[in-house]
Amino acid sequence: MTAIAQTRIALLPPDVIHAERLFALIDESRGTLRAWLPWVDATRSVEDSRQFLAGAADGARNGGACASWLIERDGELAGCIDIHGISRLHRSGFLGYWLADRFVGGGVMGEAVAQALDIGFGKLALNRIAIVAGVANARSRALAERLGFVREGAQREGLHLHGRYHDACQYSMLAGEWRARR
Repeated sequence: MTAIAQTRIALLPPDVIHAERLFALIDESRGTLRAWLPWVDATRSVEDSRQFLAGAADGARNGGACASWLIERDGELAGCIDIHGISRLHRSGFLGYWLADRFVGGGVMGEAVAQALDIGFGKLALNRIAIVAGVANARSRALAERLGFVREGAQREGLHLHGRYHDACQYSMLAGEWRARR
């Protein structure tokens, strides 16, 4: 009988020690990431990644409005995920995520999102987490739907990318819905 290897997905706290690996990951998938992530063009060096990680780590220490993690698959950096726009008053936030091209399609993001939702609805005590994805961003929308997020509607010209407006879909998950799925 052959053993089936388990893929291990871990969420790592942001730390500047990962700056070189993070920049290399962004750089190798720049063309794909650029389509939906406006910050990609401004990420031109390892120093840009270092500044991002330092800011994310500082925000985590000070209870900022964003909780960020690096996604690791079997010890290899694969992408990033965050819950941003956190409102303590409304106990809500928005989920953002990306993977390098070579990790897409293997279930990595589904597991990373599940872990982030466990933290968001657990430790962060949020009641609602939303995803905003471009209407044409089929992969991101499919992930939200697979995980049971409810499509709430469309934001007309809700995204401004590369000088053009794009319609976006908004999805949400409530804490009770997530607990029922787990």
